[in-house]
Amino acid sequence: MTDLALAIVGFGAVALLGIGFIALVGKKSLVKVLLGLEVLGKAATLTFVLGGFLTDTMDRAQAIVFTVIVIEVIVAALALAMMVNVYRTTGSLSVDTIRGMRG
Repeated sequence: MTDLALAIVGFGAVALLGIGFIALVGKKSLVKVLLGLEVLGKAATLTFVLGGFLTDTMDRAQAIVFTVIVIEVIVAALALAMMVNVYRTTGSLSVDTIRGMRG
């Protein structure tokens, strides 16, 4: 891989990290927050692959990436199930509505 390609992949990982963080912090909808969390996970995955390539340890990087992807799927499934439950209870997926909920 050339230096330009490595720089593009690194910039892409940083861009995904920024987009995910903005979506995670700045949005008022639970769906957008979950999407931001997933984009952050993809940025971490891309960073692990890039690090594995640069240090010539792709076998370890692939194992870590596979584990991260499995954890992301589990987190997304649980978050979606909780969102369905919150929507049935409150009729809204707004973060402000959830802040007012009690036990």
